[in-house]
Amino acid sequence: MKFHILGSSAGKTVPRPFCRCRVCEVARNEGGRDVRTRCAVHLYLDGDEDCEPRYALDLSPDVSFHFIRNGFALDRLEHLIFSHADADHIEPNLLEIRRTILSDRSALPHLNIYGSETVGDKIAALDLDRINASWHLAEPFVPFEAGELNITPLLGNHGPGIVLNHIVQHGGKTVLLAWDTGYWTEDSWERAADFTFDAVISECTTFGPGDADHEARHMNFSTLVDKKERLTEMGCITDSTPWTTLHIGDNGGLTYNEQVNLGGKHGVTPGYDGMWFAPPE
Repeated sequence: MKFHILGSSAGKTVPRPFCRCRVCEVARNEGGRDVRTRCAVHLYLDGDEDCEPRYALDLSPDVSFHFIRNGFALDRLEHLIFSHADADHIEPNLLEIRRTILSDRSALPHLNIYGSETVGDKIAALDLDRINASWHLAEPFVPFEAGELNITPLLGNHGPGIVLNHIVQHGGKTVLLAWDTGYWTEDSWERAADFTFDAVISECTTFGPGDADHEARHMNFSTLVDKKERLTEMGCITDSTPWTTLHIGDNGGLTYNEQVNLGGKHGVTPGYDGMWFAPPE
């Protein structure tokens, strides 16, 4: 498995409109990895890297920017897996475009959409038959198959609504995808103990200094370190397990290079828009 992190920001882009904070000004003036759009990830299986994506995790309002920058389309997409129903992760109007395209609509593969009850509520107004799609309810801790993937959802401590983190397995590799997670409640910790992760992609909404907060809806860097240490103690990861981040806002107060310096001390690589990430062979 190989992951393409298209959008690495939290609910607000960096730079964000109206903001003149230091982080937004660096992103505005210098560009590069300091510029962040809202969360979207594509997953490629071996041999698929040079093709259009067949698997996507979340569908953000900013995804069209990446079509333009990277030159791909979503006309081969077969499986769309949602973490939750917040507006920065799901844009139903983009799905509606499937029925109005000017190219051959019959060439579009059937689209399977997976998510919690709250995601189902968000897309309820769509005519799934007209967009050639079907809905699959995903429930916390109940494994399901999405194409060639085996997925076990965990329950994020985020709310309101149901937020799913995903343990994705394929080809002998197991990867934890956990954004909008907060610090898990015990039921998710207990289920995670059944797995050994080859790689982790997690949120770090406030990537900067600060005390850990296990009750917050998002993780800051200190909370992430606590979570990483607990997973290590449980035997789910080792000190060498690749760990990268997304869902990063400007509120941490650090530029990308400063995030790299902080994260490197704890074996964490900050993600960025356009980053490729894969478990080791």
